[in-house]
Amino acid sequence: MLYSYRKATPKNPHPGRRIPLYLKTIPTIVSALGLAILGGVAYPVVSYQLQNIHLFNLASSGLLSPVYYESQANDSGEPVVAQGTDFTKASSWFPGTPQNDLFATQKTFATDVPDFYSISIPSLGIFDAQVALRDEDLTKHLVQFPQTALPGQIGSPVIFGHSTLSQFFDPLKYTTIFSTLPKIKPGSDIIITYNDTEYTYRISKTFEVKPKELWVLRQDYSDKTLKLITCVPPGTTLRRLVVEASLIQN
Repeated sequence: MLYSYRKATPKNPHPGRRIPLYLKTIPTIVSALGLAILGGVAYPVVSYQLQNIHLFNLASSGLLSPVYYESQANDSGEPVVAQGTDFTKASSWFPGTPQNDLFATQKTFATDVPDFYSISIPSLGIFDAQVALRDEDLTKHLVQFPQTALPGQIGSPVIFGHSTLSQFFDPLKYTTIFSTLPKIKPGSDIIITYNDTEYTYRISKTFEVKPKELWVLRQDYSDKTLKLITCVPPGTTLRRLVVEASLIQN
């Protein structure tokens, strides 16, 4: 017999087994822990999206440009993440760009150009990060997009960096190195060391584009600028954040 009925008496008001109090609290603790983990993952994405909502015509934070709102208005559906796409490869970030084919051949720059140079962003705690000119593996370093200007030249070096949720940011890991890039402010400096020469770029603006907006990779040969690109919202690959900076005199 698995179960039996026992009548309560004054001497034994609870004849059956009672679940200890500490066992009763375990489900509550486990549920609370699960909700905390879920909230920790969802909060950066939700808070980032809420930054883009401006009620009562309040001034913009400067994070988004009108370009994003135009592209959103012209798009009939929500952005969709491509299934099975390897976003640790720089060629996956802007599909349809002809320069992406150069990554496979590693003929992205002339033979007299070095394979790497370094970049520092002091305001984010990033120092001497390696930028590759011929390899697209974003788990090993930052990657400069093919056929964009070299540091110090007229035009814009375009540098891709991987990101994830901001709480996992580690400036020494290239899979998380740009996780806090959305927090950077105009006026902050970016320092590049290329061929033993140091170049300082000062951030002028930040904005967002969708992966199909290839114009952001174009070169403007009227000025010396720099573009850093990562994925947003944090932990997703829906859009691309672009940080643009101008070369200043050292």
